[in-house]
Amino acid sequence: MHLARRAYFLALLTAVLLIDAIWSDERDVALLWRVVALLLLAGLALEGLLARRARLSVRLATAPRAYLGQSQPAAFVFENGGRRARTLEYAPAVPPGFETCAQVRRVTAPARGTVRDSLTLLAVRLGRQQWPPLPARLLGPLRLAWWNAPLQLAEAVVVAPDTLRTALRPRGMAGGARPRRVAGAGAELHQLRAYVRGDPLARIDWKATARAGALVTREFSEDQHLDILVAIDAGRFSSVHAGKLDRFGLYANLAARFAQLVTQHDDRIALVVYAERPLATLAPARGLAAVTRLRRTLEQLSVQRAESDPTAAAVCIRGLLRHRGLIVLLTDLDDASVADQLARAMRLLAPPHLVVVAGVHSGEIGELAQREAHAWLDPWIALAATEHEMRAAAQRSFLRHLGAPVIAAPAARLEAAVFAQYESLRRSRRV
Repeated sequence: MHLARRAYFLALLTAVLLIDAIWSDERDVALLWRVVALLLLAGLALEGLLARRARLSVRLATAPRAYLGQSQPAAFVFENGGRRARTLEYAPAVPPGFETCAQVRRVTAPARGTVRDSLTLLAVRLGRQQWPPLPARLLGPLRLAWWNAPLQLAEAVVVAPDTLRTALRPRGMAGGARPRRVAGAGAELHQLRAYVRGDPLARIDWKATARAGALVTREFSEDQHLDILVAIDAGRFSSVHAGKLDRFGLYANLAARFAQLVTQHDDRIALVVYAERPLATLAPARGLAAVTRLRRTLEQLSVQRAESDPTAAAVCIRGLLRHRGLIVLLTDLDDASVADQLARAMRLLAPPHLVVVAGVHSGEIGELAQREAHAWLDPWIALAATEHEMRAAAQRSFLRHLGAPVIAAPAARLEAAVFAQYESLRRSRRV
């Protein structure tokens, strides 16, 4: 319970009358402060009783699913079942998977009616997010005090990896080469078969479909069906923020969108998420079902407070991929302490597989190395930042020496760089 402005005024009036009564010899003045104090206490007692009987409830109006890193409109809908209007203040508490404005908001719910207070939610963590109780307080009918009245919410929202928002367009190769056009994914027709959900639309034989009355897909003898595996580092360094998301969230979004891209080329997609041990594994699969399964798996995972072990992940990957494939390893490239483990994992995987190592390159440390010194500690900070950048560059150079393409890009450009590398490798048939 917190006193309102009117109660503070009555309390101040009581104090003034009490001081006046102490210095006055009149008996009526001595009784006046008691009357004001009694009215204040009686009003507070009445408000407390009415606050307990208040029939207020709240529900969350928003979509049942949210996409990681995307803003989503929402609203708290307050319902008042009483016979008088209610004014309340509340703090928009959200689960750990969301962020929103933290300022206290005030609404007035009409008698036997509802009021809607809109806000915007930002999804920052995967998984099912159960809404906590909403901290709220009611203004008493006499406006003497605010009474604590936490409101329970039964809603839950599932945060899923983000999807590709725009249609994919073919990109040219960086060197200016022109890829030849092919029919479907190969050059020679092998057979016609019934359409299977997830087959690329470009491979549907529309003439055969018109004759048969059902969708028919072309298969080519020289089809390049790649096995592609995305390995995501979920160790403690993946909790470092890269923009509005942590690195694990960034990697999860990239993996989900990448799965959509590769399945449109009729490639198979697999997944390994690891920390000190493999946390989740998905065997290579093709089509929409593979994308859905990958997204559902990522929804259940989170960052672990443990050191990552790429070697254990490499052993798991060797068991999943029976044939030569493309492995995209999303991990921290700035941590020099795992350089030996990354090198050991590379030697386990390549050959036979082609491994692309990708990670976020933070420009903040480079800025510290180049910043002009203004205090006595700045040269030491610049020296430490320079040494960190040199070790990270040496680690990337060593991985390239082992034969792995390395992608180190800012968070905003990492996805585009990985997509471009995949398209380049596929066109050049290096896998």
